Amino acid sequence: MAISKTGLLAVDCHIPELIMTQAFGAHANTEENSSIIGNLLFLWIRPMLHQGYSATLLIQDLPEIHSSLLSDDLRKKAVQAWKDRVKHQNKWGLPFVLFQFLKSDFLFPIIPRIFLIIFRYAQPVFIGLAIEFVKNTSTGPELSLVLYAAIIYLGMAVSAALYQNRINRLQVMIRGALIGLLHHYCLNIPTSGSEDSEVLTLMGTDVDSLISIGEIIHEIWAQMLEVVIGTVMLSARMQWLAILPLIAILACSRMSAYVAAHLQSKQKDWNFATQKRIATTTTALTGIKSLKMMGIEDAIHSQISHLRKEELLMSKRLRWIHVAYNASANALGIFAPVLTLILYSMALRDPATLQASGIFTSVALLGMVTHPANMVMTLIPRAIAVMANFSRIESYLARPLVQDPRELLLCDSISQFAVLDHTSIKPPSLESPILSDVHFHLEKGDFVICAGAVGSGKTTLALALLWEIHLTTGSILVSSQEMGYCAQNPWLPNTSIRSAIPGRSDRPDMAWYNTVIEACGLAYDLNTLDDGDMTMVENNGINLSGGQKHRIALARAVFSRHKMLILDDPFSALDHNVADHIFKSLFGSNGLFKRTSTTVFLISNSGKLFPRADKLVILSDGKMKHQNPDHFKQLGDPSTPSNFSQPPSSKNLVSIEKEPGRIDNAYRMKDAANDLSRRVGDLVVYRHYLAAVGQLNTFLILFFTAAYSFLLTFSNYVLKWATESSPEDLRDYMFFYAGISGIAWVATNGTMWSTQIKAAIQSGAVLHAQLLERIIHAPLTYFIETDVGIILNRSITEQIWPGHLSYRYTTLSGISELEQSNLQALCTNNSHSECSTYNGGNSSVLFYLCLLYPVGLSSNISPIAVSGPRVKIALRGSITIRAFGWKGKFEIQNTKVLDLSQKPFYLLISLQSWLKMTLDCLIAIVAVTLILFTVLYKDTLTGADIGLALNLIIVANSTLLKLVESWTSLETSLGAVSRLKSVQECTPSERGVLATVNPGQQWPSSGKLQLHDLSVSYNRSSVPALENISLVITAGQKMIVIGRTGSGKSTLMLSLLQILTASQGSIWIDGIDLARVPLNTVRQRGFIAAPQDGFHIPTATLRFNLDPHSLCSEAFIIEALKKTQLWRRISSIALLNLNGKEDARQELRPVLDLPMSIFLPLSAGELQLFALCRTLLRVWINPSTKPIIVLDEASSSLDPQAESILEEILCDDLRNHTVIMVAHRFEGIMKAMRSGVDSIVTMQNGHLEDISIVAGSS
Repeated sequence: MAISKTGLLAVDCHIPELIMTQAFGAHANTEENSSIIGNLLFLWIRPMLHQGYSATLLIQDLPEIHSSLLSDDLRKKAVQAWKDRVKHQNKWGLPFVLFQFLKSDFLFPIIPRIFLIIFRYAQPVFIGLAIEFVKNTSTGPELSLVLYAAIIYLGMAVSAALYQNRINRLQVMIRGALIGLLHHYCLNIPTSGSEDSEVLTLMGTDVDSLISIGEIIHEIWAQMLEVVIGTVMLSARMQWLAILPLIAILACSRMSAYVAAHLQSKQKDWNFATQKRIATTTTALTGIKSLKMMGIEDAIHSQISHLRKEELLMSKRLRWIHVAYNASANALGIFAPVLTLILYSMALRDPATLQASGIFTSVALLGMVTHPANMVMTLIPRAIAVMANFSRIESYLARPLVQDPRELLLCDSISQFAVLDHTSIKPPSLESPILSDVHFHLEKGDFVICAGAVGSGKTTLALALLWEIHLTTGSILVSSQEMGYCAQNPWLPNTSIRSAIPGRSDRPDMAWYNTVIEACGLAYDLNTLDDGDMTMVENNGINLSGGQKHRIALARAVFSRHKMLILDDPFSALDHNVADHIFKSLFGSNGLFKRTSTTVFLISNSGKLFPRADKLVILSDGKMKHQNPDHFKQLGDPSTPSNFSQPPSSKNLVSIEKEPGRIDNAYRMKDAANDLSRRVGDLVVYRHYLAAVGQLNTFLILFFTAAYSFLLTFSNYVLKWATESSPEDLRDYMFFYAGISGIAWVATNGTMWSTQIKAAIQSGAVLHAQLLERIIHAPLTYFIETDVGIILNRSITEQIWPGHLSYRYTTLSGISELEQSNLQALCTNNSHSECSTYNGGNSSVLFYLCLLYPVGLSSNISPIAVSGPRVKIALRGSITIRAFGWKGKFEIQNTKVLDLSQKPFYLLISLQSWLKMTLDCLIAIVAVTLILFTVLYKDTLTGADIGLALNLIIVANSTLLKLVESWTSLETSLGAVSRLKSVQECTPSERGVLATVNPGQQWPSSGKLQLHDLSVSYNRSSVPALENISLVITAGQKMIVIGRTGSGKSTLMLSLLQILTASQGSIWIDGIDLARVPLNTVRQRGFIAAPQDGFHIPTATLRFNLDPHSLCSEAFIIEALKKTQLWRRISSIALLNLNGKEDARQELRPVLDLPMSIFLPLSAGELQLFALCRTLLRVWINPSTKPIIVLDEASSSLDPQAESILEEILCDDLRNHTVIMVAHRFEGIMKAMRSGVDSIVTMQNGHLEDISIVAGSS
């Protein structure tokens, strides 16, 4: 009857699974649709095992996670709980917040954990019963003994599986809640320049450490309870000697006190060092084009390598604490039983009374006291380290949020859109307001232009209108809090142009879309792209020209149909004809803005536009003054210089610069294909990692590991021989046992030292150096073809910092322990060795099969697991996202991406749990079989035999748990090593095979530039971006390159700097072919380039950003800053960070050595002056040479006063240098052009359309 009921229950439990599989297919076989038994035994993983081992798993192949684990609900609960915590000023912070809304999930594991304790501590009692059964010659309760074994060991397997299942769910919930919480707040915290790297570190390193907090908490109380239970049971057998392990625990706890005092600070130092490296790496990779233009790859390489060394140094300090702590903890686990047993044997009046039942039961109990005590001492430092991670996340979440200071206008003010009422505005980095008493109003439909000098506060005023900057006085009233925004440095997400322009619109109006495309001058550009508007925007538009990026951002603002748009100098990167077309289409009498009554706040210093504005706001000296636009209507058009005719009409232009958008899309999948095709079993991957570890370190690891594994197991045999020895030899055996244990302790400490200090540090340095060397010298086309998020994943996430060979150490130890257990089973009865051999052999085969499939599965889904949610793109555009009101939609998108990353994460940890459960069942089978053989062949066994066998089963059980986790973790980690190896082997390098010519130290001596029949393509199959360019620029000549956006100006500049390789023709400087000169020589000595974006690294010092190669004196640097009129602002901000020290002269070095982030944000114009300052320093370093100066849009964001600085430098410091300037706005620098000498080149369709010599002075 009982059997039939059990069968009906099993069938009933599987009915839902069968129905759902028939109805919905394979994806229905998930945890949620599985039966009770299926969930308990992780049977829902079974379909994944064969599929994942035999083929590569894609994200769509993975089963859906349980609905209670979905991130959206977790994020909402976490956000609300955090808000309630702030509201009630709860002092417990983030841990309490997690417990508050995950209370039931935190408490549920308690019940199965208690049952696991009960079954574990029934083992010593069972060992005593088994030994007494063997010693008793009379027949006993044979069947009961087998039943006891089945109940105890199967009970352990089931309770451990249920406990681990709830812990897994808790980990996924904590991960989803924390990342969701960070997703929410990162879009609501003001940008600070390095916030993307910080939050990436928090979502990666810190969250990965925090997800185990639930397990840590439960294991601490459970292990402490086990210590108490074990001590009570031990005292019943050994009386007063049971206190000895407690004394050892108290002695070793002194090390815990030391760790508690130092661990958290060391963990914070390491995390901060990691964050700094990530920030620098992110900046370098996202600005790779500018970095290559300036020729500072080697300097950036050295800077990142230095940061990596500092990071490893911080980790080494933390690792030494772990090594010392593990030495103390291992001493407890090894020496406490040894001393207790020695004293116990000495305390016996008659050593002959030392029975096998007593010694092996005592050994089991001692292990069950010292092991949980050891675990508690290990868990406490982990908990302390976790609190450091909690503290970092709390500090981030506690930052002031972007608070909207604007008030909504009442209905009776319907004619007005925005009113600034005596407002004072102060950026966070300044002590005093940059703008004071700003007062004006915007009527609906107004066209307002804001102008002013560089650094006068134009962008600051725009950000105040967008409520990004707090007000010190006054107020801002608006009729709508959502506004369209086009930033001066436009932000574009990694998506198609068709998706980027509508933004977050659910159902874009395609008729309106086409109208906007035409009005923003994009129709022709899209027609010339291979994929049209389906062209992907890569890495914030690295595959687009500057003008195209600005027009896409402008089109996005226009498409939004917001009643007010804030446009921050969108015409600076556009040529005259394109700008005129856009202006007429948008601002003309029949333009889109007039037809839609859109209020526009435009930042621009173009005097050509002033007469067309309804209102003009001029910012000067922190004040605002109105000017009547009619005043400018009689001044003519100042944008067309009198000494140069208007550039040729571009209305017939029919080509666009063949920028990197033409590169084959097939290559983009290469990296993913390499990742997913990898099989972890490939020995080449192991060899690659071991080569990074080093031969000596590998030998030390294997030696110490083998020694520890052998000695730890051999000590059990010494105890067996001691129980069988004569009373005279007993004490000798016990001291021999102590010596063996002492050597084992030295060996395990050697293992920790060799893995954590030697191997981990060296492999981390070598793997990072290999990757950095390959990536930093990859050609520009690689960064266009490959998503920068993937590259950052390699550079940041997949750096193998742990001593992963320690996982192999645990694996080898586990296998050794298991084989010793099988050996003992083989030795238990010589007369029945066939049965024992069958038992041990089958156990080994089953063990191997249990590991084989899960390891194959973990290796195949590991590439998916590491591709977690990417928020870097959204962080860079947080101001734009908030302005358009897209925060909620981006949170939903981030949540969907997070759910995708949760699937492989949950599957991996569930796979480990399934494997643990399977091996627990295997151990149960071995134990029951052993007891069955004991019952059948009782007369041929001794108590020592069965005692040793059951003790080894206890050891094997705990070792296998570590083995499972270590093996699968090793395979996953080696997946990252494989991807790093793939990047190293498959990433192309810039040309250099023929670069063998040394032009000499005085090259270039004059700066004569010759281009002979130059053609350039982005790949072999594309149409040339430059075709048959022949040009001679004499020494000292200045040349302005103009042309329609996309006409080939940027390609020409990149070709000169050898960033793009010529498919035909050559480039010569002073008679030397650049194709034969090393790249670093060309870029560092042949040219001095100033990129348009004013590239800088916020985490590096001001000195490094100006002089990356450390060649200039402090006096030179300060003089250059003064010449570009940046020193006053920089020194004033620096003094605020030097504790108010008055003697600035004595503090020059600290000023230059302050991080660049202190001086940010700089306006676009100030960044252009900063790039000009860097150019000056390179000119001054070696006045005997004449490198060619390349200025990319050096005046696009400068006001007339700042343009005079550029003019002065051109006429003075650069008067003897050849200068090539790419410009759309060139009227301000025409005064520096010499009539009859300097020239202006017009480009069109990748050809030289016209070369004009300057005719007369302006």
